[in-house]
Amino acid sequence: MILLNIDELKGRIASIIEAPDYKPLVINELAKQLRIPVEKWPEFFKVLKRIETMGLIAISKTNMVLRVDKSEFLSATVLSLTKNGGFAALSDKTGDIFIPKGKLLGAMPTDEVAVKIFSRTGRLPEAQVVKVLKRNFVEFTGTFIRHGKRAYIMPDSGIKEKLEVTPKDIHLAHDKDKVFARIKKYPEHGHEGVASVITSYGPATSAVSCCASVLDRFHIRRDFSAAVIEEAKRVSEGFNVDEGRTDLREKIIFTIDGAHSKDLDDAVSIEKLEDGYILGVHIADVSHYVKPKSELDVEALLRGTSIYYANSVIPMLPKELSNGICSLNPREDRLAFSVFITTDKNGNIKSYELKKSLICSRVKGVYEEINKILDGSADKELATKYSEIANNLSIMNEFALILRSARQKRGALDFDSDDCEIIIDPDGVVSEIKRRVRGEAEKLIEEFMLLANEVVATFASGLVMPFIYRVHEQPDPRKLEALSAALKLAGINSNNIRPGLTPADVSDVLKKIEGTPKAKALDKMVLRSLAKARYTPDNLGHFGLALKYYSQFTSPIRRYPDLAIHRILSDILESGASDSIAKRYKGYVSEASEQSSLREIGAMQVEWDCEAIYKAEYMSFHIGAIFEGVISSVKTFGMYIELENTVEGMVRVEKLQGWFDYDEASMSLYSAKTGVRYSIGDKVKVIVAKADVSSGQVDFELI
Repeated sequence: MILLNIDELKGRIASIIEAPDYKPLVINELAKQLRIPVEKWPEFFKVLKRIETMGLIAISKTNMVLRVDKSEFLSATVLSLTKNGGFAALSDKTGDIFIPKGKLLGAMPTDEVAVKIFSRTGRLPEAQVVKVLKRNFVEFTGTFIRHGKRAYIMPDSGIKEKLEVTPKDIHLAHDKDKVFARIKKYPEHGHEGVASVITSYGPATSAVSCCASVLDRFHIRRDFSAAVIEEAKRVSEGFNVDEGRTDLREKIIFTIDGAHSKDLDDAVSIEKLEDGYILGVHIADVSHYVKPKSELDVEALLRGTSIYYANSVIPMLPKELSNGICSLNPREDRLAFSVFITTDKNGNIKSYELKKSLICSRVKGVYEEINKILDGSADKELATKYSEIANNLSIMNEFALILRSARQKRGALDFDSDDCEIIIDPDGVVSEIKRRVRGEAEKLIEEFMLLANEVVATFASGLVMPFIYRVHEQPDPRKLEALSAALKLAGINSNNIRPGLTPADVSDVLKKIEGTPKAKALDKMVLRSLAKARYTPDNLGHFGLALKYYSQFTSPIRRYPDLAIHRILSDILESGASDSIAKRYKGYVSEASEQSSLREIGAMQVEWDCEAIYKAEYMSFHIGAIFEGVISSVKTFGMYIELENTVEGMVRVEKLQGWFDYDEASMSLYSAKTGVRYSIGDKVKVIVAKADVSSGQVDFELI
């Protein structure tokens, strides 16, 4: 049994070998210098060997204790752990490394570590952790498991091994519950880690329980403080109209949204001219109620965005604002920020005007209902509901088609949506999942919001004032190279997919893909090769929309950058662009851009994870059922199959009949013995073999 204190010894050894005049000592000499009793030498040698595995010293073949060159240490972030070790990403972005199990020093996924590479002979460089720089794996979610008298937690992500829970730390958790936990002791030197249950959400077979754990895993702020709610109630009381605000209540203005939407932040109006159109986009004036550095503002910035999943919403602002005074509810006077855009008959912008306004929406338009109005299938009841705005809808649809045509001509990208609608029954359980199809009403609103966002960004750019742009940069050349190779293998001419390409080049490829058996899979491949859009004070343009100027102005109830933009524009409209306004917002736009981008990424991950969980719950009720699907991607370990309802599941390679190798060149699984090949885009029939609600994973088997 080791009795010597390893941490104390590390410090004492470091003080000796790091001295400028240090000359390498034999192990016995070092023991003498440290005044280790002779009877403790065997134990000391074992401790020294452990210190060597940490990369802090080196021991030569002649037992000399050598100093390690710390310039060889690299910083990295641990990505995941397997039974054999862990994978980490180097901070200098030069690639990933593998860390054998015995050289992890208890490092966990997301932890920041210092590593030393000791081998470059394998597929990935192999390294050892010399120091854990920052513990990020502290609180986590997982499934609580009882094994006789012992209890464990199997973490949800990043680690394949269980963590022990002592009896006093179980805290009312039941077997197979979804839980939120905290690390008490990190696994190290062959010993299991130990954790404590903080919260139990209920059965891990329930999507509601598992989504609650996802929210906590991403530290989503679900509840508003008493101070925030009190301020929300106070600012939403009464209704004061600013002097100089344009009264548009006599104008035919209305909202178009989903049937269950309660946070209505955009409304539209239209006027047809002899040589063009005047589009009005009227956005809830949230900045009138949410003042800088107020309780509401601080909370909204922390949240960054509203989060939507299944039939739930985690709002950015309290319901007193999001569903109340700010929401453009029908037949209620509301403060708005209006943009009027005059175009020619081809949709080209001739002029625009920004105004603070007072509006009253005539009707709450619903996508599904308006689609029926536009295609002529509406019944008498619907026709009556929309009679006042029917002519406006016709003009809007005409104008939207013109805008869409112009957008396509400039080469803007247009991907088919893979959004789904998750239907939840009264008990909170998913009863149906279906692909969401965009109708003309959805496309109409999309075109109008894109145009308003472009105009606002153009206006701000011309003033050279601090602002928040929504940018989408050129794709990474390495991803383009991989995409080009994949397209060629699929028989698609990809000569123009190269560094420096234009949006029109990508759009042209999408047209070639359209209608082919592999269209959906290839569309996804193209989408994954593109950069991710983000917020920034720098106007870098929007590659996907083929626009020089773009912002997001149209959803201030749901997105913080939109609220920030309203605030800046409001000051400019009131007092003109000035040095004082520029000074006021210079630091603010940087902070808001960075925070909004981060919160958007987190919100998207929450929405994706929760959607996967609900899909797995739905498929758990269909174990043994047969579905038709399409191979959406192929990996060395199997292939993903996407069903028509957007559910995606894995067929593992070991479940295939016979031996299949992964053909990297054609991204397919191939059996040399039978000649059978499974490629992206192939149609297959599958049976549902397994659905794990907790992880959101679905397993299929081919039939």
